[in-house]
Amino acid sequence: MRFESAELAKISINCCLVASVSVANTLAELAERVGADWSEIAPALKLDRRIGQHAYLTPGLGIAGGNLERDLAAVLRMAGEVGSDAGVIAAFRRNSAHRADWALRTLHASGVTAKADAVLGVLGLAYKENTHSTRNSPALALIRHLALWRLKVHDPVVPASAVAHPAATAAASPLAAAEGVDALLVMTPWPQFRDLAPTALARAMAGRTVIDPYRVLDGAGITAAGLDYFTLGVPPRRAAHHA
Repeated sequence: MRFESAELAKISINCCLVASVSVANTLAELAERVGADWSEIAPALKLDRRIGQHAYLTPGLGIAGGNLERDLAAVLRMAGEVGSDAGVIAAFRRNSAHRADWALRTLHASGVTAKADAVLGVLGLAYKENTHSTRNSPALALIRHLALWRLKVHDPVVPASAVAHPAATAAASPLAAAEGVDALLVMTPWPQFRDLAPTALARAMAGRTVIDPYRVLDGAGITAAGLDYFTLGVPPRRAAHHA
């Protein structure tokens, strides 16, 4: 394989991964709007040998990982230099940017941020679980838009000092981060957060809004405890008191 082919082969692999991620994010958003549940659809797709068991079909907050973003930029640059069409790659980037704002849009749509004195809890600062890295962290990207509200933050390994926010305080535990907040956002799927009992959250929180894009928490338990639950790929799940 010539050098140019080897370089483009590496980029091509990442572009195919991005295609899977973008399809999942696009159709998961549609599922949210039409009443479907993407977690029921993805396993069916993986039964097709042309897609397979290892397909990137879990919806997320845009394209995670600097390598994927770097290679999309490389394709757009090279296509511009030689005059080839890379519109599909540009569309992947637009879709990623749109999906990256899901948590912020959901928070605003919930009405919580209409309160000037709202307190928000953020669980997770690392860009993914089991790492200290905050590069491309969805949590930090979200927090940059929350300067008007007080925050309580907790991450198992990343200190609160990583947060550039005028009114963010560190919480000693996940449950402490939920104490007295109007909305709780689970922004990194740390396995430790799965231990949060919905009833304990309901007792601790002042408000009723739980935003959990990665489905870390027990959504059915959350609504049964009287909280509203928002996650990717399914319509909002309202507590019984809204039924």
